[in-house]
Amino acid sequence: MAERRERMLLGSRSSLSTRQRIYRLADAIEVEELEGYDVTRRRVLLDEVLLVTYHQIFGWAFLVAMAVLLTLFGFMSGLLALAEPRAGLIAFALTGLPAGVALVLRLALRLDVVTVFGKRTKAEIHFWFRKARAREVYRQVCRAATERQQRITRPRPAP
Repeated sequence: MAERRERMLLGSRSSLSTRQRIYRLADAIEVEELEGYDVTRRRVLLDEVLLVTYHQIFGWAFLVAMAVLLTLFGFMSGLLALAEPRAGLIAFALTGLPAGVALVLRLALRLDVVTVFGKRTKAEIHFWFRKARAREVYRQVCRAATERQQRITRPRPAP
């Protein structure tokens, strides 16, 4: 019977068509990508980790999408406000305001990204609100990769 590998969820990442879950295994970082019904798994082996980075990005696609939604809904609410001011304000509060709040939050908080680069693959873990968790994952991955690589390079005693 195949042994069951213990996986610890480090984080996840979602886009319009795919979802990624990033796990920590004993010897690797595993990226599980779900696209519809297809599941693809790839690994960054801790033995082969070249670089681990922790940085912040805005996510320009998200900012542009929220700005477009804010402009579109704001324009339509403004047209409605010309005919009925109260209805225009309510329409803006229900449609344009959430996009505006998301835009301001992303500009203020940014998106924390932990990236693990291997020889052939890479894993990206995104954190929007959980900044302390991002730093903790960064430290965990760095520690695990360092320990694993030191164990390999440690000289073995002669028989």
